[in-house]
Amino acid sequence: MSTWLLPRSELTPEQLRAIELPHTDHQVIFGAPGSGKTQVLIHRADELRRRLSLPQERFRIFVYTNALKRYIRSALDLLGLPEETVITFDDWCRHLYQRYISRSLPWDEYADQPDFHAMREAVKSLVTSGMLPVPMYDFALVDEGQDLSPVSFEVLKRIARHVTVCLDSRQQIYEHGSDEGEILAALGVRRRNLTLLDAYRCSPFVASLAAQLLEEGERAQYLRQVRTEQTERQTPLLFKAASFDEEKERLIAVLRERLLCDQRIAILFPLRRQVMGFAHALQAAGLEVESQQELDFSSHRPKLLTYHSAKGLTFDTVLLPRLVESSFRRVAEERRRRLLFVAITRATRWVYLSTVQGTELALLDALEPLLAQRILTKQERKDRPDKWPEDRPESDLDFL
Repeated sequence: MSTWLLPRSELTPEQLRAIELPHTDHQVIFGAPGSGKTQVLIHRADELRRRLSLPQERFRIFVYTNALKRYIRSALDLLGLPEETVITFDDWCRHLYQRYISRSLPWDEYADQPDFHAMREAVKSLVTSGMLPVPMYDFALVDEGQDLSPVSFEVLKRIARHVTVCLDSRQQIYEHGSDEGEILAALGVRRRNLTLLDAYRCSPFVASLAAQLLEEGERAQYLRQVRTEQTERQTPLLFKAASFDEEKERLIAVLRERLLCDQRIAILFPLRRQVMGFAHALQAAGLEVESQQELDFSSHRPKLLTYHSAKGLTFDTVLLPRLVESSFRRVAEERRRRLLFVAITRATRWVYLSTVQGTELALLDALEPLLAQRILTKQERKDRPDKWPEDRPESDLDFL
């Protein structure tokens, strides 16, 4: 049974209003982190299938990542919705492509993976050609809509009689995602239909930490939305290690401490290779963890994910190691801010950040004002004990 999906009786009037929006027009719902967009979407799926008396094959919930798909599927038993109704948009395109176009997928030689852009374009041509009976669904719901490309919404409006999209443009971190204007234009909607004004997930300390990465106007607006009480006595912690080894050892110690609190924990990384490297290191230290390919959201084992894969997920504690410049090469400043904003706002109660002195991410300087406000605590090691090994170059290759 899910531990994060609330019964409909516990939702706010604003969230209930979003669930009960008409299905005669497409709906676009905007909400900050913690405003309940995913809660709304799942309950709206249940509302519409009952309202329209539909079998499961007549509707779908689309997401962008496999992690979010597994996360949502873990909650469907509360409402009796079948797992098959939740699918990534690209996986849905793959099924359609291989059934009607070619068994061989277009291939991106540079990325050494299927060419998803070419696949989406081919599926768009297919659904507009008249070769398929459309619409295929009575409704389609989209979570984290800013992650899907504009072409995806051109397809969605043709395959479904009704589309509801939940989004937050401040969390748009994928290069080929859509901004709010592109989504509205694709669906033929003049403006967003509803804004979830209040945020109930992040505690005030966590929200203030994340808000520091926003522009001043957005920062004030976001903080006014926070409706969660501060229950965690610890402030978020920034640890500056003297070496990579110390950062790793401190992460293991912090994880052990948080596991004693019986919390849902995520360890998030900028790079995919760091996920696998740290998974091996934590397992070698005797800690049971789950990485991206083996996620089970019904368990309390800590989850290791990239920032991108963590989109839409919620945890009590989030640990953010490897905040060094080498983890963000070729990433522009604005995108770095969005990535870190997304990572921090996955937490409801506490955040731990760590880096290595001399190689730290420059963006961490933006958090310094929070130290005087006692919203953030900083610890650093300036002297290395004699028992530590000799210095070695800082490199992400350590965990390959």
